[in-house]
Amino acid sequence: MSITGAEAQQIGLVLKAVPKEHLEYEVEQLADRLCKIDPDLLSTNKRIINMGLELMGARTLQRMAAENDVRGHNARAAFGFRESVAKIGLRETLRNRDAKFGDGRVRVNGPEFRDEEGRLTDD
Repeated sequence: MSITGAEAQQIGLVLKAVPKEHLEYEVEQLADRLCKIDPDLLSTNKRIINMGLELMGARTLQRMAAENDVRGHNARAAFGFRESVAKIGLRETLRNRDAKFGDGRVRVNGPEFRDEEGRLTDD
């Protein structure tokens, strides 16, 4: 699924969305502001965030993700995917795999209406 940068900002997934032509300036401004913070204070805040993530199970989640990654790469579908890539190439394999999902976009505001091929419509 995909959403726009503005939608990601709206739902709190990102701090800010800016037009592409302003992106480099925004990044530079943020980096300049971070450079003004005392390094000891920055490292303390980083430690607090890391500890909070650990308490929420981040390490367990990483271990489970690694285990599931191995399972996924050894699943029957993965073997079929690799065979398809060898036979018809990656681009066509991905196109075939993703076709059933339509255009992959989601609507953040309001209901989603899709056509017969799964593409999001403006209705």
